[in-house]
Amino acid sequence: MRRNALGRFFSRAQVSRLEPTVRDLAQRLCDKILVVGKGTPFDLTTAYSLFTTDVISGYCLGENLGLVAQKSWQPNFREPLYAQLRLVDMPNYVKKAQADRDAGLDNSTTVFGSLLQSDLPPREKSLQRMTEEGFSLFAAGTETVSWALTVITYHLLTQPALLSKLTAEVRQAVDDSAEPGQLPPWAALEKRPYLGAVIHEGLRLSYGLASRTSRIATGEELLYRGQWTPKGSSASRKVEHVIPRGYAVGMSAGITHHDEGVFPDSHAFVPERWLDENGQHRKELDRALLAFSKGSRGCVGIK
Repeated sequence: MRRNALGRFFSRAQVSRLEPTVRDLAQRLCDKILVVGKGTPFDLTTAYSLFTTDVISGYCLGENLGLVAQKSWQPNFREPLYAQLRLVDMPNYVKKAQADRDAGLDNSTTVFGSLLQSDLPPREKSLQRMTEEGFSLFAAGTETVSWALTVITYHLLTQPALLSKLTAEVRQAVDDSAEPGQLPPWAALEKRPYLGAVIHEGLRLSYGLASRTSRIATGEELLYRGQWTPKGSSASRKVEHVIPRGYAVGMSAGITHHDEGVFPDSHAFVPERWLDENGQHRKELDRALLAFSKGSRGCVGIK
């Protein structure tokens, strides 16, 4: 019920409308790094978190927190205690969204405004419930994205050949743009196979959530079939187990993303693994990518 109300805000079409805002904030972050970070070491994940927090806060609240615009890297949403107690006064943001709705100032362009105007039951629009939703969206839209960007940046900077290959592809996209010299829209960039491969490999090694995601089959028994190699043995055995209905089962992205049978040399950053012999995306590998989870409980931000 609540997922449907949120889902439309994270559809491909809706998110594409954010592109001008994302581009502007990304450029501002790059400018900030060149000025503030010049000659002084800084935490790259924190820098990225300013960008991601401004994107998600603007989308949820109608105005961003202005973290990229501030002179330093502090405050930031990565300091959980500070963020929870001081940086984001979520209850007051919810109250403001409610006041804007009552005054006819919100035309359902923000996540909060849309939820408050939806046909969800009153209990789903209470101050406490909306505050919890706000913190969930902020956490999901800030930390996971900034960490994935950090992982990608690290591996590209430590492997110059990969960076050169990616740079060449993006430069070609710029040259092919309708406005030469300008970065083309994401609709064009996402078709670049190596850029897509780099993003997928970054998602694989940043995991999303590394903890187990539990599921319970309430109406059926589950049959598990697999391979198991006993400790100290080189030979694997076939195993089969029946899991009774009502029992929780779980798996983690960390384990799946390091399945050597699917991702050989799994701890290495190898974007080429996502490309076939024709240099196009290997869709069959998508089944093993759990950065956004899977199924009906998968992350709404996957688009």
